[in-house]
Amino acid sequence: MIKYDTFYLQCPCCNSWLEGHTVKSEMVNKSVLYSDGKTLNDNFITEPQKIIKCPACSHWFWVEEYKEPVVTYVKPNVPYYNWNHWRFFGVHFNSVEGRMALVNHYKGCLEVIKNDKEKELYIRRMMWWAYNDLVRNNYQMKLDYLLSGKMSFNVWRKNRRKQEMGRLLFKQHHDEYIENIKTLLLLVKGRYTPDDEEYEASILEIIELYREMGEFKEAQKILNTIPRRTHYIANIEKEVKKKHDFVFLVAG
Repeated sequence: MIKYDTFYLQCPCCNSWLEGHTVKSEMVNKSVLYSDGKTLNDNFITEPQKIIKCPACSHWFWVEEYKEPVVTYVKPNVPYYNWNHWRFFGVHFNSVEGRMALVNHYKGCLEVIKNDKEKELYIRRMMWWAYNDLVRNNYQMKLDYLLSGKMSFNVWRKNRRKQEMGRLLFKQHHDEYIENIKTLLLLVKGRYTPDDEEYEASILEIIELYREMGEFKEAQKILNTIPRRTHYIANIEKEVKKKHDFVFLVAG
């Protein structure tokens, strides 16, 4: 059973209360890492949602850090909206339509934040992940996944149909997807220096962005400058050499 730490935050426009959850790290049974950096703990995204649309008044507001005074762990004595009402704008990820709806929500977010580069970087990264969600688990379509016994035939067949629909939508919106990651690449490049804690992670993100854009030579050029080989880097390099540009499962 998944256990959470529960918090509460208040809409600055209408004062409605929203309930949120974070998965308790010590209770996590399974963590999954994908090549675009998205990490799931027991199928819940680890990245905190910074931009929120109030389910009561539709006001957009930004939460940089989930700590007091914006966030409280004291339960309010008035009615509140539960997590599913506002988490990722209420979309349901079980359907391909829901995944595409999340992409469209992020497009709306870009219009709200104007010319704030910090917020744009965050939203474009979330939109990159949302596009990739359409094809993120394509490895489950393969026959050897069925033969592994992880799914029954009926579940695998239904899941395969969903993955095929996602792949079709991804293809239809591929130009928009590429445009978004090109802009994200420009926002990430040169953002950190070797003295910054985030520098190494940003280099890996740049390599992955080049790979998913199909710029395999650029990706390999940067890979050649990295002296050490981790499991993550080795898998990225393998996909670069194969000239594969889809997001893939690294570990989990």
